[in-house]
Amino acid sequence: MASPKTTDMDVLLQLYQIYDRNREALLWFLHDLAAKDYSEYKAKYAGTSKERVSFTSVCGFFELSGVLVNRKLLSADLFFDVFNPTPYWERAKPIVEGMRKARPHIYENFERLDAERRQWAEKRPPKIRPKTRK
Repeated sequence: MASPKTTDMDVLLQLYQIYDRNREALLWFLHDLAAKDYSEYKAKYAGTSKERVSFTSVCGFFELSGVLVNRKLLSADLFFDVFNPTPYWERAKPIVEGMRKARPHIYENFERLDAERRQWAEKRPPKIRPKTRK
Protein backbone atom coordinates (compact mmCIF):
# COMPACT_ATOMS: atom_id res chain seq x y z
CA MET A 1 0.00 0.00 0.00
CA ALA A 2 1.37 3.41 -0.97
CA SER A 3 1.57 6.08 1.67
CA PRO A 4 -1.24 8.62 1.47
CA LYS A 5 -0.60 11.99 -0.06
CA THR A 6 -1.33 15.21 1.82
CA THR A 7 -4.23 15.87 -0.55
CA ASP A 8 -5.71 12.45 0.31
CA MET A 9 -5.56 13.28 3.99
CA ASP A 10 -7.12 16.70 3.43
CA VAL A 11 -9.95 15.18 1.40
CA LEU A 12 -10.49 12.43 3.97
CA LEU A 13 -10.69 14.95 6.81
CA GLN A 14 -13.20 17.03 4.86
CA LEU A 15 -15.30 13.93 4.18
CA TYR A 16 -15.18 13.06 7.86
CA GLN A 17 -16.52 16.52 8.70
CA ILE A 18 -19.43 15.95 6.31
CA TYR A 19 -20.00 12.52 7.85
CA ASP A 20 -19.90 13.94 11.36
CA ARG A 21 -22.41 16.70 10.51
CA ASN A 22 -24.80 14.02 9.24
CA ARG A 23 -24.52 11.55 12.12
CA GLU A 24 -28.21 11.75 12.94
CA ALA A 25 -29.13 10.96 9.33
CA LEU A 26 -26.62 8.09 9.23
CA LEU A 27 -28.05 6.55 12.40
CA TRP A 28 -31.62 6.95 11.13
CA PHE A 29 -30.61 5.31 7.85
CA LEU A 30 -29.19 2.23 9.60
CA HIS A 31 -31.76 1.83 12.36
CA ASP A 32 -35.05 3.45 11.36
CA LEU A 33 -35.29 3.52 7.56
CA ALA A 34 -38.35 1.37 7.02
CA ALA A 35 -39.04 0.92 3.33
CA LYS A 36 -38.64 -2.36 1.48
CA ASP A 37 -38.71 -0.72 -1.98
CA TYR A 38 -39.04 2.58 -3.79
CA SER A 39 -42.85 2.59 -3.73
CA GLU A 40 -42.92 2.25 0.03
CA TYR A 41 -40.16 4.84 0.37
CA LYS A 42 -42.18 7.38 -1.67
CA ALA A 43 -45.31 6.68 0.37
CA LYS A 44 -43.62 6.94 3.78
CA TYR A 45 -41.14 9.74 3.10
CA ALA A 46 -42.91 12.17 0.81
CA GLY A 47 -41.88 15.62 -0.30
CA THR A 48 -39.22 17.30 1.80
CA SER A 49 -39.66 15.23 4.95
CA LYS A 50 -36.78 14.99 7.40
CA GLU A 51 -36.43 11.31 6.51
CA ARG A 52 -36.19 12.02 2.79
CA VAL A 53 -33.52 14.65 3.47
CA SER A 54 -31.66 12.09 5.60
CA PHE A 55 -31.84 9.48 2.85
CA THR A 56 -30.52 11.94 0.29
CA SER A 57 -27.76 13.12 2.64
CA VAL A 58 -26.47 9.61 3.30
CA CYS A 59 -26.66 8.47 -0.31
CA GLY A 60 -25.13 11.76 -1.42
CA PHE A 61 -22.21 11.35 0.99
CA PHE A 62 -21.38 7.91 -0.36
CA GLU A 63 -21.98 9.01 -3.96
CA LEU A 64 -19.49 11.85 -3.50
CA SER A 65 -17.04 9.50 -1.81
CA GLY A 66 -17.41 7.04 -4.67
CA VAL A 67 -16.64 9.72 -7.24
CA LEU A 68 -13.49 10.72 -5.33
CA VAL A 69 -12.29 7.13 -4.87
CA ASN A 70 -13.20 5.98 -8.40
CA ARG A 71 -11.43 8.94 -10.00
CA LYS A 72 -8.37 8.34 -7.81
CA LEU A 73 -8.75 11.70 -6.07
CA LEU A 74 -8.72 9.83 -2.75
CA SER A 75 -6.95 6.60 -1.90
CA ALA A 76 -9.39 3.72 -1.59
CA ASP A 77 -7.23 2.18 1.16
CA LEU A 78 -7.39 5.35 3.18
CA PHE A 79 -11.14 5.77 2.64
CA PHE A 80 -11.97 2.17 3.54
CA ASP A 81 -9.84 2.32 6.67
CA VAL A 82 -12.32 4.90 7.98
CA PHE A 83 -15.65 4.31 6.21
CA ASN A 84 -17.72 1.25 5.34
CA PRO A 85 -20.47 1.94 2.78
CA THR A 86 -21.73 -1.66 2.75
CA PRO A 87 -24.41 -1.55 5.48
CA TYR A 88 -25.72 1.68 3.96
CA TRP A 89 -25.79 0.31 0.43
CA GLU A 90 -27.62 -2.82 1.59
CA ARG A 91 -30.37 -0.60 3.04
CA ALA A 92 -30.45 1.74 0.03
CA LYS A 93 -30.26 -0.81 -2.78
CA PRO A 94 -33.96 -1.81 -3.08
CA ILE A 95 -34.98 1.84 -3.00
CA VAL A 96 -32.33 2.95 -5.47
CA GLU A 97 -33.29 0.14 -7.87
CA GLY A 98 -36.77 1.67 -8.06
CA MET A 99 -35.35 5.17 -8.51
CA ARG A 100 -33.31 3.94 -11.46
CA LYS A 101 -36.41 3.33 -13.53
CA ALA A 102 -36.56 7.10 -14.04
CA ARG A 103 -32.89 7.97 -13.37
CA PRO A 104 -30.70 5.03 -14.49
CA HIS A 105 -27.42 6.46 -13.19
CA ILE A 106 -28.53 7.61 -9.74
CA TYR A 107 -26.11 6.61 -6.98
CA GLU A 108 -24.03 4.42 -9.28
CA ASN A 109 -20.81 5.62 -7.64
CA PHE A 110 -22.23 4.64 -4.24
CA GLU A 111 -22.94 1.14 -5.57
CA ARG A 112 -19.50 0.87 -7.13
CA LEU A 113 -17.89 2.07 -3.89
CA ASP A 114 -19.65 -0.72 -2.00
CA ALA A 115 -18.45 -3.35 -4.50
CA GLU A 116 -14.90 -2.06 -4.28
CA ARG A 117 -15.03 -2.06 -0.48
CA ARG A 118 -16.18 -5.69 -0.44
CA GLN A 119 -13.22 -6.69 -2.63
CA TRP A 120 -10.86 -4.62 -0.48
CA ALA A 121 -12.09 -6.34 2.70
CA GLU A 122 -11.60 -9.83 1.19
CA LYS A 123 -7.96 -9.12 0.32
CA ARG A 124 -7.03 -7.33 3.53
CA PRO A 125 -5.85 -9.30 6.53
CA PRO A 126 -7.01 -8.16 9.97
CA LYS A 127 -4.79 -5.56 11.58
CA ILE A 128 -5.36 -7.00 15.02
CA ARG A 129 -5.29 -10.68 15.78
CA PRO A 130 -7.01 -12.15 18.83
CA LYS A 131 -4.59 -13.00 21.59
CA THR A 132 -4.30 -16.64 22.43
CA ARG A 133 -4.17 -17.85 26.01
CA LYS A 134 -1.07 -19.53 27.25
